[in-house]
Amino acid sequence: MKDSSLRGERGMALTELALLLLGLMASLALVVDIGRAYAERWRMQNAADAAALAGTRALYLGGAAQARQAAAEYAQRNGAKNAIVTVDPVQQTVRVEARTDFPTFVATILGIDTLAANNPAQAIHGAVSEFTTGLYPIAVDAKNLDPDAELGFEFDKIYDMYVGTQPGNFGWLSWNGTMAEGYLCSSLIPPGRSGEYINPENPNDHVINIGDWVWGRPGVANSICVRNALDNFEDNRIPITIVVWDQVRHQGSDAQYRVAGFAEFVITYYRLPGTNQIMGMFKRCFKDTTKITTSQYSDFGVHGVKLTE
Repeated sequence: MKDSSLRGERGMALTELALLLLGLMASLALVVDIGRAYAERWRMQNAADAAALAGTRALYLGGAAQARQAAAEYAQRNGAKNAIVTVDPVQQTVRVEARTDFPTFVATILGIDTLAANNPAQAIHGAVSEFTTGLYPIAVDAKNLDPDAELGFEFDKIYDMYVGTQPGNFGWLSWNGTMAEGYLCSSLIPPGRSGEYINPENPNDHVINIGDWVWGRPGVANSICVRNALDNFEDNRIPITIVVWDQVRHQGSDAQYRVAGFAEFVITYYRLPGTNQIMGMFKRCFKDTTKITTSQYSDFGVHGVKLTE
Protein backbone atom coordinates (compact mmCIF):
# COMPACT_ATOMS: atom_id res chain seq x y z
CA MET A 1 0.00 0.00 0.00
CA LYS A 2 2.84 2.29 0.91
CA ASP A 3 4.77 1.40 -2.26
CA SER A 4 1.72 2.04 -4.39
CA SER A 5 1.24 5.47 -2.83
CA LEU A 6 4.91 6.31 -3.35
CA ARG A 7 4.76 5.28 -6.97
CA GLY A 8 1.68 7.49 -7.42
CA GLU A 9 3.45 10.47 -5.92
CA ARG A 10 6.44 9.88 -8.19
CA GLY A 11 4.14 9.72 -11.19
CA MET A 12 2.48 12.98 -10.24
CA ALA A 13 5.86 14.61 -9.72
CA LEU A 14 7.01 13.54 -13.17
CA THR A 15 3.80 14.85 -14.69
CA GLU A 16 4.17 18.17 -12.90
CA LEU A 17 7.80 18.35 -14.00
CA ALA A 18 6.82 17.69 -17.59
CA LEU A 19 4.15 20.37 -17.42
CA LEU A 20 6.63 22.76 -15.83
CA LEU A 21 9.18 22.08 -18.54
CA LEU A 22 6.51 22.52 -21.18
CA GLY A 23 5.52 25.83 -19.61
CA LEU A 24 9.13 26.97 -19.47
CA MET A 25 9.63 26.04 -23.11
CA ALA A 26 6.46 27.90 -24.07
CA SER A 27 7.58 30.94 -22.08
CA LEU A 28 11.00 30.82 -23.72
CA ALA A 29 9.42 30.56 -27.15
CA LEU A 30 7.11 33.46 -26.28
CA VAL A 31 10.11 35.52 -25.20
CA VAL A 32 11.74 34.68 -28.53
CA ASP A 33 8.60 35.86 -30.38
CA ILE A 34 8.49 39.11 -28.41
CA GLY A 35 12.22 39.68 -28.82
CA ARG A 36 12.00 39.01 -32.54
CA ALA A 37 9.09 41.46 -32.80
CA TYR A 38 11.09 44.21 -31.06
CA ALA A 39 14.10 43.50 -33.27
CA GLU A 40 12.03 43.65 -36.44
CA ARG A 41 10.35 46.89 -35.38
CA TRP A 42 13.76 48.42 -34.71
CA ARG A 43 14.99 47.19 -38.09
CA MET A 44 11.95 48.62 -39.88
CA GLN A 45 12.39 51.95 -38.09
CA ASN A 46 15.97 52.13 -39.33
CA ALA A 47 14.80 51.21 -42.83
CA ALA A 48 12.08 53.88 -42.76
CA ASP A 49 14.49 56.53 -41.45
CA ALA A 50 17.13 55.78 -44.07
CA ALA A 51 14.55 55.65 -46.86
CA ALA A 52 12.89 58.93 -45.85
CA LEU A 53 16.24 60.74 -45.67
CA ALA A 54 17.44 59.34 -49.00
CA GLY A 55 14.11 60.07 -50.66
CA THR A 56 14.00 63.65 -49.40
CA ARG A 57 17.54 64.26 -50.59
CA ALA A 58 16.57 62.90 -54.03
CA LEU A 59 13.41 65.05 -54.00
CA TYR A 60 15.52 68.19 -53.78
CA LEU A 61 18.18 67.14 -56.25
CA GLY A 62 16.08 65.25 -58.80
CA GLY A 63 12.33 65.59 -58.25
CA ALA A 64 9.39 63.46 -57.11
CA ALA A 65 9.98 60.44 -59.35
CA GLN A 66 13.59 60.06 -58.21
CA ALA A 67 12.47 60.56 -54.61
CA ARG A 68 10.04 57.62 -54.80
CA GLN A 69 12.64 55.40 -56.42
CA ALA A 70 15.39 56.29 -53.95
CA ALA A 71 13.12 55.82 -50.93
CA ALA A 72 11.87 52.44 -52.14
CA GLU A 73 15.40 51.23 -52.89
CA TYR A 74 16.75 52.31 -49.50
CA ALA A 75 13.84 50.69 -47.67
CA GLN A 76 14.39 47.40 -49.48
CA ARG A 77 18.15 47.59 -49.00
CA ASN A 78 17.60 47.93 -45.25
CA GLY A 79 15.33 44.91 -44.95
CA ALA A 80 11.82 46.15 -45.73
CA LYS A 81 9.96 43.68 -47.94
CA ASN A 82 7.71 46.48 -49.10
CA ALA A 83 7.33 50.18 -48.43
CA ILE A 84 4.68 52.84 -48.91
CA VAL A 85 6.28 56.08 -50.11
CA THR A 86 4.46 59.42 -50.04
CA VAL A 87 6.12 62.41 -51.68
CA ASP A 88 5.00 66.01 -51.11
CA PRO A 89 7.05 68.42 -53.25
CA VAL A 90 5.18 71.46 -51.89
CA GLN A 91 5.94 70.65 -48.25
CA GLN A 92 9.39 69.33 -49.28
CA THR A 93 8.80 66.02 -47.49
CA VAL A 94 8.99 62.29 -48.10
CA ARG A 95 7.18 59.84 -45.81
CA VAL A 96 7.96 56.12 -45.78
CA GLU A 97 6.19 53.20 -44.12
CA ALA A 98 8.64 50.28 -44.03
CA ARG A 99 6.98 46.86 -43.73
CA THR A 100 8.06 43.25 -43.31
CA ASP A 101 6.71 40.00 -41.87
CA PHE A 102 8.48 37.24 -39.94
CA PRO A 103 7.69 33.69 -38.69
CA THR A 104 6.49 33.02 -35.15
CA PHE A 105 7.18 30.20 -32.67
CA VAL A 106 4.45 30.19 -30.02
CA ALA A 107 1.81 32.10 -31.99
CA THR A 108 1.57 29.21 -34.46
CA ILE A 109 -0.37 27.36 -31.75
CA LEU A 110 -3.03 30.05 -32.15
CA GLY A 111 -2.90 29.77 -35.92
CA ILE A 112 -0.69 32.84 -36.35
CA ASP A 113 2.29 31.78 -38.44
CA THR A 114 3.68 35.25 -39.11
CA LEU A 115 3.70 38.69 -37.55
CA ALA A 116 4.28 42.06 -39.25
CA ALA A 117 6.43 45.05 -38.38
CA ASN A 118 5.36 48.39 -39.81
CA ASN A 119 7.20 51.61 -38.94
CA PRO A 120 6.91 55.11 -40.46
CA ALA A 121 9.35 57.99 -40.88
CA GLN A 122 9.17 61.38 -42.55
CA ALA A 123 11.94 63.77 -43.55
CA ILE A 124 12.01 67.35 -44.81
CA HIS A 125 14.62 69.29 -46.76
CA GLY A 126 15.41 72.96 -46.38
CA ALA A 127 18.11 75.61 -46.64
CA VAL A 128 21.17 75.03 -44.45
CA SER A 129 20.98 77.46 -41.54
CA GLU A 130 24.47 77.18 -40.06
CA PHE A 131 28.05 76.19 -40.87
CA THR A 132 31.12 75.48 -38.82
CA THR A 133 33.54 74.33 -41.54
CA GLY A 134 33.62 74.18 -45.32
CA LEU A 135 32.90 77.84 -46.14
CA TYR A 136 35.17 80.03 -48.28
CA PRO A 137 35.74 83.76 -47.65
CA ILE A 138 33.83 85.28 -50.55
CA ALA A 139 30.55 87.12 -49.99
CA VAL A 140 27.90 87.66 -52.65
CA ASP A 141 25.14 90.24 -52.41
CA ALA A 142 21.68 88.64 -52.36
CA LYS A 143 20.49 91.44 -54.64
CA ASN A 144 23.27 90.62 -57.09
CA LEU A 145 21.56 87.34 -57.86
CA ASP A 146 18.74 87.25 -60.38
CA PRO A 147 15.82 89.39 -59.14
CA ASP A 148 13.54 87.90 -61.81
CA ALA A 149 14.23 84.26 -60.91
CA GLU A 150 12.33 82.29 -58.29
CA LEU A 151 13.70 83.09 -54.82
CA GLY A 152 16.25 85.40 -56.47
CA PHE A 153 18.45 82.83 -58.16
CA GLU A 154 18.61 80.50 -61.12
CA PHE A 155 20.60 77.30 -61.06
CA ASP A 156 23.40 76.78 -63.60
CA LYS A 157 23.47 80.50 -64.43
CA ILE A 158 26.70 82.49 -64.12
CA TYR A 159 26.85 85.40 -61.67
CA ASP A 160 29.44 87.88 -60.46
CA MET A 161 30.31 86.47 -57.03
CA TYR A 162 32.76 89.17 -56.02
CA VAL A 163 30.70 92.16 -54.94
CA GLY A 164 31.23 94.20 -51.79
CA THR A 165 29.46 97.44 -51.07
CA GLN A 166 31.48 99.54 -48.66
CA PRO A 167 34.42 101.73 -49.80
CA GLY A 168 37.47 99.53 -50.35
CA ASN A 169 35.53 96.27 -49.84
CA PHE A 170 35.14 93.93 -52.80
CA GLY A 171 33.60 90.87 -51.20
CA TRP A 172 36.44 89.17 -49.31
CA LEU A 173 35.69 88.01 -45.78
CA SER A 174 37.72 87.36 -42.66
CA TRP A 175 36.42 84.73 -40.27
CA ASN A 176 38.08 86.15 -37.17
CA GLY A 177 38.90 89.75 -38.09
CA THR A 178 42.44 89.04 -39.35
CA MET A 179 43.10 91.24 -42.39
CA ALA A 180 46.49 89.86 -43.48
CA GLU A 181 46.57 88.59 -47.07
CA GLY A 182 48.28 85.40 -45.92
CA TYR A 183 45.24 84.60 -43.78
CA LEU A 184 42.94 85.20 -46.75
CA CYS A 185 45.11 82.95 -48.88
CA SER A 186 45.06 80.06 -46.40
CA SER A 187 41.29 80.52 -46.06
CA LEU A 188 40.98 79.79 -49.78
CA ILE A 189 42.86 76.50 -49.55
CA PRO A 190 40.53 73.52 -48.96
CA PRO A 191 39.00 72.90 -46.50
CA GLY A 192 39.33 76.59 -45.59
CA ARG A 193 39.40 78.18 -42.14
CA SER A 194 35.77 78.98 -41.40
CA GLY A 195 36.06 76.79 -38.30
CA GLU A 196 37.98 79.73 -36.80
CA TYR A 197 34.96 82.03 -37.05
CA ILE A 198 34.43 84.51 -34.22
CA ASN A 199 31.10 86.29 -34.05
CA PRO A 200 31.80 90.07 -33.81
CA GLU A 201 28.90 90.36 -31.37
CA ASN A 202 29.79 87.31 -29.26
CA PRO A 203 33.44 86.14 -29.03
CA ASN A 204 32.28 82.77 -27.66
CA ASP A 205 30.18 82.01 -30.75
CA HIS A 206 32.11 80.07 -33.41
CA VAL A 207 29.19 78.82 -35.52
CA ILE A 208 28.16 80.84 -38.59
CA ASN A 209 24.37 81.12 -38.50
CA ILE A 210 21.91 82.95 -40.70
CA GLY A 211 21.60 86.40 -39.16
CA ASP A 212 25.19 86.51 -37.87
CA TRP A 213 27.73 89.14 -38.94
CA VAL A 214 31.09 88.42 -40.59
CA TRP A 215 34.02 90.80 -41.06
CA GLY A 216 34.67 92.13 -44.55
CA ARG A 217 38.29 92.34 -45.68
CA PRO A 218 39.21 95.50 -47.65
CA GLY A 219 41.43 95.47 -50.74
CA VAL A 220 41.56 93.57 -54.01
CA ALA A 221 44.05 90.91 -52.77
CA ASN A 222 45.91 89.89 -55.94
CA SER A 223 48.87 87.94 -54.55
CA ILE A 224 50.22 84.83 -56.28
CA CYS A 225 48.88 82.72 -53.43
CA VAL A 226 45.35 84.05 -53.89
CA ARG A 227 45.50 83.57 -57.67
CA ASN A 228 46.82 80.03 -57.26
CA ALA A 229 43.94 79.18 -54.95
CA LEU A 230 41.39 80.60 -57.40
CA ASP A 231 43.12 78.79 -60.29
CA ASN A 232 42.71 75.53 -58.37
CA PHE A 233 38.98 76.09 -57.99
CA GLU A 234 38.54 77.16 -61.61
CA ASP A 235 40.74 74.54 -63.29
CA ASN A 236 39.37 71.62 -61.30
CA ARG A 237 35.76 72.79 -61.27
CA ILE A 238 35.69 72.51 -57.49
CA PRO A 239 32.37 73.77 -56.06
CA ILE A 240 32.74 76.19 -53.17
CA THR A 241 30.15 77.23 -50.58
CA ILE A 242 30.12 80.93 -49.73
CA VAL A 243 28.13 83.48 -47.74
CA VAL A 244 25.19 85.40 -49.20
CA TRP A 245 24.71 88.74 -47.46
CA ASP A 246 21.78 91.13 -47.28
CA GLN A 247 22.98 93.94 -44.99
CA VAL A 248 26.26 95.73 -44.32
CA ARG A 249 27.53 98.02 -41.60
CA HIS A 250 30.68 100.06 -40.85
CA GLN A 251 33.51 100.69 -43.32
CA GLY A 252 37.05 99.64 -44.25
CA SER A 253 38.55 96.97 -42.01
CA ASP A 254 35.56 97.40 -39.68
CA ALA A 255 33.01 96.54 -42.37
CA GLN A 256 30.74 93.60 -41.55
CA TYR A 257 28.26 91.66 -43.67
CA ARG A 258 25.08 90.04 -42.35
CA VAL A 259 24.60 86.40 -43.35
CA ALA A 260 21.35 85.91 -45.29
CA GLY A 261 22.12 82.33 -46.31
CA PHE A 262 24.64 80.17 -48.12
CA ALA A 263 25.24 79.47 -51.81
CA GLU A 264 27.42 77.16 -53.87
CA PHE A 265 29.30 78.19 -57.00
CA VAL A 266 31.76 76.72 -59.46
CA ILE A 267 34.25 79.43 -60.42
CA THR A 268 34.27 79.93 -64.20
CA TYR A 269 36.42 83.05 -64.58
CA TYR A 270 38.21 85.67 -62.52
CA ARG A 271 40.27 88.78 -63.03
CA LEU A 272 41.21 90.73 -59.94
CA PRO A 273 43.22 93.76 -61.03
CA GLY A 274 41.20 96.37 -62.85
CA THR A 275 37.87 94.57 -63.27
CA ASN A 276 37.86 92.94 -59.82
CA GLN A 277 35.66 90.07 -60.93
CA ILE A 278 35.10 86.48 -59.83
CA MET A 279 32.45 84.81 -61.97
CA GLY A 280 30.81 81.56 -60.96
CA MET A 281 28.02 79.18 -61.95
CA PHE A 282 25.30 78.96 -59.33
CA LYS A 283 24.67 75.32 -58.30
CA ARG A 284 22.09 73.34 -56.38
CA CYS A 285 23.77 71.25 -53.68
CA PHE A 286 23.10 69.09 -50.66
CA LYS A 287 25.03 69.06 -47.40
CA ASP A 288 25.09 66.33 -44.77
CA THR A 289 23.46 68.36 -42.00
CA THR A 290 20.18 68.59 -40.11
CA LYS A 291 20.63 72.31 -39.35
CA ILE A 292 18.06 73.65 -41.79
CA THR A 293 15.34 76.25 -42.19
CA THR A 294 12.32 76.20 -44.48
CA SER A 295 12.27 80.00 -44.86
CA GLN A 296 12.29 80.91 -48.53
CA TYR A 297 14.14 84.13 -47.70
CA SER A 298 17.19 82.13 -46.61
CA ASP A 299 17.10 79.64 -49.47
CA PHE A 300 20.05 80.08 -51.82
CA GLY A 301 20.36 76.49 -53.02
CA VAL A 302 22.39 74.83 -50.24
CA HIS A 303 20.11 72.27 -48.60
CA GLY A 304 20.16 69.70 -45.83
CA VAL A 305 17.59 67.22 -44.54
CA LYS A 306 16.22 66.06 -41.19
CA LEU A 307 13.66 63.62 -39.82
CA THR A 308 10.35 65.05 -38.64
CA GLU A 309 8.63 61.76 -37.73
